[in-house]
Amino acid sequence: MNEATLTADDNPYSTPDASLDAGQDDLYQPKIFAFSGRIGRMRYLAYGIGVNFLLMAVMIPLGGALGAGGGLMGGEAGMSMIAMLVIGIFYIATIVISVMFAKRRLNDLNRSGWWFLLFLIPLVNLILAIYILFFPGTDGDNNFGPAPVANSTGVLILGWMFPALMILGIVAAVAIPMFAGTVPQ
Repeated sequence: MNEATLTADDNPYSTPDASLDAGQDDLYQPKIFAFSGRIGRMRYLAYGIGVNFLLMAVMIPLGGALGAGGGLMGGEAGMSMIAMLVIGIFYIATIVISVMFAKRRLNDLNRSGWWFLLFLIPLVNLILAIYILFFPGTDGDNNFGPAPVANSTGVLILGWMFPALMILGIVAAVAIPMFAGTVPQ
């Protein structure tokens, strides 16, 4: 077979017909417990508060049961060690989940997850927290994948619970001592 009989389709050296921009600007549904992908500000708040409520809903009854069990058995030292072990496991789970959410939020900002280590530096961690909470993510695709789909109603409700609880806590911290008469007027 000589070169003259090769057509453009048969030529192994011809350029491919595939479009180079195929798959761009696709959206994806983020999974809650995944280390890869991106999550926006509202999902970051919603997932964080939702998982913390879930951990507290498990930890409070479990801690009460372990504390009551130690009193009933008369061996507080043995039960307190078990309680400390369980609490330690929950703290480790909370830290891992926090790192996972912060990494994905940083990926949405087109930053590496290693930026999370800046949370270990005093004052820099405050600046990083403001950056994560208030700066918008990258529009469309970035180095870490496609943008997530729009937030569902459940994510919006759960995400707005965090600022609402913060404001409610501040109001309660000011109002309760004032009504109790502990603050001079």
